[in-house]
Amino acid sequence: MYLQHFGLKHDPLGKSIREAVSTEQQKSLHTQLNWLLETRGLGLITGDAGVGKTVALREWSKQLNLNTHKVFYQADNHFRPFDIYSQFAEMLGIEKHYRYSSLWRAIKSHLLDLYDNKHITPIWILDEAHHLPTNFLLELPAFLNFSFDSKEVLIIILVGHTSLQSILTKTYYNALTSRVILQFHWNAINEFQAFNHLITEAFKNAGVQTALISQTGLQLIYMASKGTLRFAHKILTHGLQIAAEKNINHLSDDIIKHCIEAEQQS
Repeated sequence: MYLQHFGLKHDPLGKSIREAVSTEQQKSLHTQLNWLLETRGLGLITGDAGVGKTVALREWSKQLNLNTHKVFYQADNHFRPFDIYSQFAEMLGIEKHYRYSSLWRAIKSHLLDLYDNKHITPIWILDEAHHLPTNFLLELPAFLNFSFDSKEVLIIILVGHTSLQSILTKTYYNALTSRVILQFHWNAINEFQAFNHLITEAFKNAGVQTALISQTGLQLIYMASKGTLRFAHKILTHGLQIAAEKNINHLSDDIIKHCIEAEQQS
């Protein structure tokens, strides 16, 4: 109802957005990811929860040539290695295997066929990678070994919280970290000007050209969210709902303050 009230096609910062607002950080990440397409191997993207890592990756994946690259996105990664590989196999269209060794070989054979015969580079994005079990991470270098370790047929991108960086500093992960080609830390927005631009453009992309929030209101949201888009989204959505219920055509500073207090207490 609040979307209709404000003439919005979707929530400005919600998951249904068709196009994310481009930022300098996003451009930098996309440049490095495009380089990873050429080198292939392992990429590592870390950052705090809700800062926009997954959205940036989703925008990058939209630009890929589907004739040469295929993305497999996986976020349920807190299970056993067998379960993680089984999910991957299902996305690849491989029949079920009930033994770990046969599942492992079937996936590698399929990936090699994609690369050698169909000239497609698979991209396996493992989100929430800080939940990946130790055994999975320890075995990953062996999984990446194709043809006497002479071919890089697969791109794997591990995406997780900042804690993933410290996890991988342990010496028994040296074999894995030695394969990391790209390492990128995604930061929350740390300048109000950049935050202001992003929110303004997000509302335009959602279908509203006129300003619904004052500069002081945006300052309040920025300070409360500390540049974290997920928290800013919660404040904005709550505020839009309240304003629609009151038949108000903008987000007043008082409504924003109320929403901030409510979110901080929840």
